Amino acid sequence: MRHQKAGRKLNRNSSHRVALFRNLAKSLLLSENGRIVTTIPKAKELAGYMDSLITTAKKAPTLTVPEGVRFTKPKDKNGQERPLKEGERMATPEELAAYAQRNHLRRLVLRDLHDPKLVKKLFEEIAPRYADRPGGYTRVLKLAERRRGDGTQLAVVELVK
Repeated sequence: MRHQKAGRKLNRNSSHRVALFRNLAKSLLLSENGRIVTTIPKAKELAGYMDSLITTAKKAPTLTVPEGVRFTKPKDKNGQERPLKEGERMATPEELAAYAQRNHLRRLVLRDLHDPKLVKKLFEEIAPRYADRPGGYTRVLKLAERRRGDGTQLAVVELVK
C-alpha cells in the first residue's frame, strides 16, 4: 500500500525519473517563452521540482567582489606562498562565508541539472526575477486537446512572469 508516500513513480525506476525531471527542467529553462507541453502527471511533479530548484537559487547571497579581493592565498609559479601585491587584500570572514554559501548552493543545483550554463542562468536571471515571490514559481495549465496516438491529457508548464 502507498499510504503517505509522496511523489509519483510515473512507471519508471529511480534513475529514469531523475533523468526525466532533469531533462524536463532543462527544456523549461531553455525554452524561449518559458513553457513546455507534457502530460499532466509529469507537469505536476515538474512544478514541485522546479520550485525547489528556484528556491535554492534564491537563497544564494548576491556577491559583488571588489577588485583586488582574494579568497585564497596567492602562490608563485613554484607553489610557494607569495606576499599580496599592492591593492590586493584577503577577503573578510563575512565575504568568505557568503562566497562559500553561494558556491555550495550552486553545486547543489549543478548536482541536479548537470549543466553549468543553466545553473548560471538560473542563479543570475531566473532567481532574481522571483526575489519578492514566496513560492509558486511555476504554473500548470491543462490543455483541451489530447495527445495524438494515445489520447493522454496534456498540460503546459510555465514559469510565472
